[in-house]
Amino acid sequence: HRLSEHIDVFQCQFLPYHWLLTTVGRSGFLKYHDTSTGELVSSHRTKLGPCKVMTQNKSNAIIHLGHTDGKVTLWSPANREYLVKMLCHKGGPVHSLAIDKTGHYMATGGADSRVKIWDLRMYKETHSYSTRGGPPVSLDISQRGILGVGHGCHTTFWNPDALKYKVTDPYMSHTVPASGPIETLQFRPFEDICGIGHQKGFSSIVIPGSGD
Repeated sequence: HRLSEHIDVFQCQFLPYHWLLTTVGRSGFLKYHDTSTGELVSSHRTKLGPCKVMTQNKSNAIIHLGHTDGKVTLWSPANREYLVKMLCHKGGPVHSLAIDKTGHYMATGGADSRVKIWDLRMYKETHSYSTRGGPPVSLDISQRGILGVGHGCHTTFWNPDALKYKVTDPYMSHTVPASGPIETLQFRPFEDICGIGHQKGFSSIVIPGSGD
């Protein structure tokens, strides 16, 4: 298909059970495209400016967007307006989002160098963690609930209990000082491996117990 409706895209997500490709970018429009028919299903104006942060809740296919004013909005293709709007980080943009596979917990990273944990059943912050060396620019939650945080030249990994309540020490940590700031971090499904993208390329490390 030729996706000419999607212009200046910053983020993409694919909803496998609905065959929908979702994009958001410089224009601030969230668009849903049916990959089986090639037709644009819906286009929603977020009214919150350019957006570079997007993830999906795999338990219900709701799209979460992180905005430059510190807010997170939740969307579905059937509604022209957001379902929920949450102020997650005051005074700065949301840099990263991650949701666990149960759909109960969301982690947000902001310019305030905080990683906040939210209970999506109540839309309430439960606790938070601080990062050193830079704001949390990338978050991911593994199949078994390990939270990975990329900040500055560091990666920090928290055990699954860190989503349910505040723990004092991380499960593991890793530093890439010679490779420049970390840009992306993502776990590999069904394997105990985490991929790290940085200014000088790509690295992969072993995180025991992260994959199913």
